[in-house]
Amino acid sequence: MKNLFTTLLCLICTLPVLAQSAQDSYTVHTKDGNATPVNIEENNHLRFTDANTLESYMTGFEEFGASNSWKVADIQNITFNIQHESPINTSGIELADKQANEQTKRLYRYLNLVYGVHTISGVMADVSWNHKIADQIFQKTGKYPALNCYDFIHIQVPEGNGWINYNDITPVTEWYEAGGIVNLMWHFNVPKTATTVIEKNGSGVTTRPEETTFKASNALVAGTWEHKWFMEQMESVANVILKLQDAGVTALWRPFHEAAGNATLKSGAAWGKAWFWWGADGAETYKQLWQTMFNYFQSKGIHNLIWEWTSQNYNGDANQFNNDQSWYPGDAYVDIVGRDLYGYNAAKQATEYNQLKALYPHKMITLAECGIESNSNTATADVNEAWQAGAKWLNFMPWYGSPMPSDQWWKDAFKSEATLTRDEININTSFIEESAQSAVNNFGIGCNLGNTLDAYGGGKGKTLKEYETYWGQPVTTQAMMTFLKNNGMGAIRIPVTWYEHMDEAGNVDAAWMGRVKEIVDYAINAGLYVIVNVHHDTAAGKGAWVKADMGVYEQTKERFKKLWTQIANTFANYDHRLLFEGYNEMLDAANTWNAPKNTSSYTALNNYAQDFVDAVRATGGNNAKRNLIVNTYAGAKGKEVLQNFNIPNDPAQNHLIAQVHSYDPWNWINTYGEWNETCHTTLTNIFNDLKQKFTNIPFIIGEYGTAGEADASGQETTVTAKSSEKLKKAAADQAADMARQAKACHAATFNWMTIFDAKDRTVPQWTLPNVVEALRAVYSE
Repeated sequence: MKNLFTTLLCLICTLPVLAQSAQDSYTVHTKDGNATPVNIEENNHLRFTDANTLESYMTGFEEFGASNSWKVADIQNITFNIQHESPINTSGIELADKQANEQTKRLYRYLNLVYGVHTISGVMADVSWNHKIADQIFQKTGKYPALNCYDFIHIQVPEGNGWINYNDITPVTEWYEAGGIVNLMWHFNVPKTATTVIEKNGSGVTTRPEETTFKASNALVAGTWEHKWFMEQMESVANVILKLQDAGVTALWRPFHEAAGNATLKSGAAWGKAWFWWGADGAETYKQLWQTMFNYFQSKGIHNLIWEWTSQNYNGDANQFNNDQSWYPGDAYVDIVGRDLYGYNAAKQATEYNQLKALYPHKMITLAECGIESNSNTATADVNEAWQAGAKWLNFMPWYGSPMPSDQWWKDAFKSEATLTRDEININTSFIEESAQSAVNNFGIGCNLGNTLDAYGGGKGKTLKEYETYWGQPVTTQAMMTFLKNNGMGAIRIPVTWYEHMDEAGNVDAAWMGRVKEIVDYAINAGLYVIVNVHHDTAAGKGAWVKADMGVYEQTKERFKKLWTQIANTFANYDHRLLFEGYNEMLDAANTWNAPKNTSSYTALNNYAQDFVDAVRATGGNNAKRNLIVNTYAGAKGKEVLQNFNIPNDPAQNHLIAQVHSYDPWNWINTYGEWNETCHTTLTNIFNDLKQKFTNIPFIIGEYGTAGEADASGQETTVTAKSSEKLKKAAADQAADMARQAKACHAATFNWMTIFDAKDRTVPQWTLPNVVEALRAVYSE
């Protein structure tokens, strides 16, 4: 009591100082589970009338009496919602709930930051409304899981039952205030008949369609007993969630899980049915139930939820089951896609993960439930083994009881560098350190935003739009980047040419830097990995000033370092999904491709590479451990080039990536007109050479495509939307071979730009959809 009194006294003294906006408030939580929100601007004076009573007043109007009064002994805690400026920018964060509150956006932003880099540990609560299982895991391992899942399975049990009270939100707020992530789910029970009386012990209800006369489709029809129950129960749950929202709690929300059950069985056998009543009337009714709940919660003012849908995928057997994608409620109603897997080994988990990621490329994929498969007593995969196999779940959550993995399983899970425990959660962080190899693994399908910010030749004094569209591409938009992410792209390389936007002192024009930043923001907001580089400041263009030549290097090294210092400072606060590439295809003074005329050119290139790393690291902040990319001479990969390429020294360990380009075998599109065995062998040899060279750092193919010798008009041959079906197939075969071999080497590849080109960007739509489908097929393998 003394500690609470002292704490409240301190808060009373500081309350006028803390309040900064009309939305500032505090909520008094009492031990009976009630919560009283108070607006500070309207009630900005708290005082003790005696040692046992706390009251709130409007300063200057004390004679009119207290607006609220509490017994100190009845107060559980007080939570404050004080608006301060924050370095965390959530302006580009968009959830299914367009009115999601700030804290929910922060959690969702954090989940996106973590996704693919770490997996969040979790556990299911025993008897739905506590954290006892998590406490037991802590006693056995010394660590808490990061996430605790609570179930509204008993929400229908009459009050005064003596064993569960959802109005007491303490079990949830305790977890949340200790730094944990809250997951809420609902085994939505219904009466067995219209006249069944629900007993205080919880009997009389079920979730199984064969045990009830409750019809899912009738739940959507006003006037039916099913609809009455459906709405009453949603109101009960909504009221508890609103209490949690008032207490500042935000949560993952997983209703109506495993809806399809066995209903996607191909054979049509009698056992091909939904497991739960919400799936019993088919996919369309199910989706209406989900959407009705979503809209109802919106109408109640609930904006603290991240909506998670649980897929059955192919039920583990694509030969026997169809996919349940037709049961998906829709992007407008879902934030995260989950999968429940019991007794799945690492390889099977990876297959499930990759299939779901291919089906829902713009959603985070999570292992919503896992554990021992009870019938066969088959253990669930070791977390680290599954992660290394490619199952990069957002989180994992073992079920309590017989499915619960062993104590050793938990200890091993918490030892994995991939796993986050409760003490490691920080939703306000702006940066997740990700190794270079992890980033490359997470790129997935990549392409270039070519002939856009890299265009040059217009000279000084043009508008931003004129520069960006100078080579015939449209102005870049958020819609383009969102399309790329939503349709399977994981990373985009944004080539940028700088010299036409720099003054004599090497200062970058602020407007140009701003436009580069704007396009990067589009990509980051879409959820893409982004590479920004120095592009046609190198290579053979007439304005190229960065040359693999010692004389040129001595003249330009300070300008080069200044350029990268400006770029790095501009993006210093960006998260790990932004990478820098020091230079593009650097050539010697004679513009020699493949290999330079003089070996001293390698010294110049290696010096530039080191200067790039040093300049970026010197800016500090997130740049201290940002992943950086350095290219070989001309982006080439001949044995001489690889032998003379030095990996820069880097104070940050495991944060460098090597890059080469490959249009090999050169002119194949004209020579063969197809991607044949000769082409495949050439590519295989290239990857073998790269694997031998880059044993300590990962590598990427930053550009590849179908470019060939120019025709009589000087136009390079390349496959476009107007090409023959045969050539389009050749392009798809090349892309698939490139991606498949890269995956085997833990590398990544970036199509130059032919898959997303010109007017197709404005629709937006794929220019070569067959190539994209080929790539997606590889990444779903």
